[in-house]
Amino acid sequence: MNEVLIDGAGDFADPASTVAAAAAAAQNKAREEAGRAAALALGITESLFAAFPELQDIFAMFIKGDIAEARMAYFSSNYYKNLTSTAAQRQTNQKTRRGVYDQEFDAWKQAQKRRLIEKGYPWSSSIEGLLEASYLAGDNDFQLEVKILNSGLVGKNIGGSTLGTVNSLRTYAAEQGINNILPSSYWEKVATGLLAGELTDEGITEELKSFAISAYPAYAKGIAEGRSFSLQTSATRQSIANLLEKDVDTITNDNPLFQKATGYINPQTGAFEIMPLWKVQQLVKNSDEWLYTNNARDSYDAIGRSILQQFKLAF
Repeated sequence: MNEVLIDGAGDFADPASTVAAAAAAAQNKAREEAGRAAALALGITESLFAAFPELQDIFAMFIKGDIAEARMAYFSSNYYKNLTSTAAQRQTNQKTRRGVYDQEFDAWKQAQKRRLIEKGYPWSSSIEGLLEASYLAGDNDFQLEVKILNSGLVGKNIGGSTLGTVNSLRTYAAEQGINNILPSSYWEKVATGLLAGELTDEGITEELKSFAISAYPAYAKGIAEGRSFSLQTSATRQSIANLLEKDVDTITNDNPLFQKATGYINPQTGAFEIMPLWKVQQLVKNSDEWLYTNNARDSYDAIGRSILQQFKLAF
């Protein structure tokens, strides 16, 4: 009798048992596929589990092959009981009144398209392809959006009112001086969270405020009280611009002199403090950049004239 050596350790397996194991594996796979198909016929997919947790156990029954038991559990579930009569009517129309079905589905699809785009969902043929199953299931707006988000088709192309909210939050971040420290992945997470209803603009605003408080300790009290970082540093920014003879808008948060001024630590106390304007002016005048300004030349001319006057060489 032929024997098969396994694991190279002197153990042998009967070829018949190997064949039986393979057959059992194939049978399990077929049972799982049949169960998955039966679940799909009722509209049960993994994408619904987050919104309807009770369906997860029912889906598991289908996968195990307990189809009859799974069907009974499904028809007893709150999910099924809450299916509207609209779903039954739509499914009936699809089979018996095709013209009416096509007209009503098209009107619903166009209304959903407008609503989804206005909210910020990108539109594509792939997303459009998800709508009919949702229509037949009698999904509400939330259930439809869950299916779209779980499909992985949304990506980064978010627009509409969600994009408007994200842009407003970006503006707020800029006012708080933290727009240059937040990566693009942060804003992608915010956009997706807002679209899914998992995040709110109020919650993100508070998070951005806490980031700013951590980033700028000297200005933390004012930020907490509602005075933005930009507002509190406007005089500092203007003073630097004036001395360097530049437009104030060019003095951005990543300007080296501005960063030194706003990150000032009092040498006597070792604490972060708001730098006095006279120290800001001193900081700028000690920089190489200031030496090339008209302000610097005028100052040196005045000093030279003063020295000459002392020696009565100038009037």
